[in-house]
Amino acid sequence: MVPALAAAIALASWWWAPSGDAALMTDRALLGLIEDSDLYAVDVDPAPTVWEHYTIAQGDSLANLWTNQWQLPEAALYTLLNDPRSADILRQVSPGQHLEWRADGEGSLLALRLWTDPSKGWEWNLRSGQLHRTALTYERNLHQVAVRGEIRTSLSAALAEMPSLGGRAQAIAAEMGELLPLASKARKGDRFSLLVDLEYIDDAEGAYAARLAGFDYEGEQISVRAARFDDDRFYTPEGKSLLPGFRRTPFNSEYRISSPFNLHRHHPITGRVTPHLGTDFAMPVGTRVLAPAKGVVRTVSYHPLAGRFVVIDHGQGYQTRYLHLQKAQVRPGQEVKPGDVIALSGNTGRSTGSHLHYELRLNGRPLNPMTASLPSRERLQPDELRRFQNQYAAYFDLHEQESATAVAGNGNRRDNAG
Repeated sequence: MVPALAAAIALASWWWAPSGDAALMTDRALLGLIEDSDLYAVDVDPAPTVWEHYTIAQGDSLANLWTNQWQLPEAALYTLLNDPRSADILRQVSPGQHLEWRADGEGSLLALRLWTDPSKGWEWNLRSGQLHRTALTYERNLHQVAVRGEIRTSLSAALAEMPSLGGRAQAIAAEMGELLPLASKARKGDRFSLLVDLEYIDDAEGAYAARLAGFDYEGEQISVRAARFDDDRFYTPEGKSLLPGFRRTPFNSEYRISSPFNLHRHHPITGRVTPHLGTDFAMPVGTRVLAPAKGVVRTVSYHPLAGRFVVIDHGQGYQTRYLHLQKAQVRPGQEVKPGDVIALSGNTGRSTGSHLHYELRLNGRPLNPMTASLPSRERLQPDELRRFQNQYAAYFDLHEQESATAVAGNGNRRDNAG
């Protein structure tokens, strides 16, 4: 048993190797992993989480947004509200104010920012259960840039040569990669134009934040135009969503939930908090597992703890994961449609019985697949479509009229700031 346990620990450590600014595995988390009977709760494919954004609208309730829409841990909100000054600030949140937050790969809140006006706000950092509040006072400058170019090697390389993006080229390239299958379908000579919202603070040389607002990509295998709407999702000029609708569960029949999603599950023996980052469905070995939405298979692999597993990227930060499979029916890079058979359920890896462990993630953060607000609509409603088209009329009309595209990085590059 000891050699096997050592091997499991070594493999788990490899599993948690940091990527970018992903959090390192702590001694407490490692101890919890060793003592946790549900070892598959470990992140099989860690990735850095990103800052998420939301502008408060009329009728919003912070408590409802926190627990239902954003699915952030209630314990973190209680920690904030237990501090009288923080509670006073958060109770006065009003429409138009902007919130930003960042969580780790287990869903725990790392930091929260509230901008009470364009130049002032508050930031909270939670470390080891301790709350640290800081007042923010900056001169914030918001503006939009339009860049266009041609692919020579990759979109990332093309954008890296565009100084008007304020050092945020890689972030914008990553956003585009979530929206379009550039890794497999981008080709030399493809043309693109991007509309990017940039935010600068004080006199900093680089941009504090950048968000893709719209794009027009014309290529050999991809031809798509779209822009970001009020719901933070992208739609074509005709109002069609780029984000596919999701089924609630990845199978046809009904199966009992044997272990629910729970970020604060206490281990029955150790008493430690060992999050269960997915939902377990008890089902016979060999049950067909179906793609809940359109996507691209990212990973098909095997691990001693997770067993045979599949990971699918669905775009705009959404990802699903399937563990303890008997057999995968897809391969990495394969495109899938809703209802496609992607695997057969099993009992592989560290498992006490045949079941499917199903995870849903948004920007690397685990969500409860049974209660999360899932993308459902395929098109904007008529009134929404009118607002959307009015908002981006000048941008889309501009690109219908343009017939020439500059090569990114050449001496006559035409990066336009607006």
